[in-house]
Amino acid sequence: MDLTVLNGKPKATLIQRFDGSAVLLGPEARKVEFENGTTRNEAAARAEDFGWVIAIEHLHSEKEHRIG
Repeated sequence: MDLTVLNGKPKATLIQRFDGSAVLLGPEARKVEFENGTTRNEAAARAEDFGWVIAIEHLHSEKEHRIG
């Protein structure tokens, strides 16, 4: 399975839970937990720390920048 996007970075998935917290799932089943109130930009910055890029988002909030 190809785990990279066109820029060569591994893909990650950002999922918001119903309680407002979120999890970032990266390659090789690595996951990063976020508390309620974390912004999407903070999650993207954390993904960048690992060299990942968020390719898929499952966010419940209609607000563009806030995850929880």
